[in-house]
Amino acid sequence: MPSCEGQQLIAVGTAIAFQIAQHASTDDMVLLGSLFNVIGEQLDLLAITKEREERCRLACEKSRSSEQ
Repeated sequence: MPSCEGQQLIAVGTAIAFQIAQHASTDDMVLLGSLFNVIGEQLDLLAITKEREERCRLACEKSRSSEQ
């Protein structure tokens, strides 16, 4: 994903939300909002897990190279 400033991401998110709101019922907006929250939480969890796995992998490689 290309680098974006936080303000640009907020503006894009707001524009998308307004477009969805113009064409969706209240129930659909609530459902989509909940779905997007779940997606966001899962992305956070996956990012943390990926970062920890990378740190662990690097530590294991460093440990192996120092044993040789």
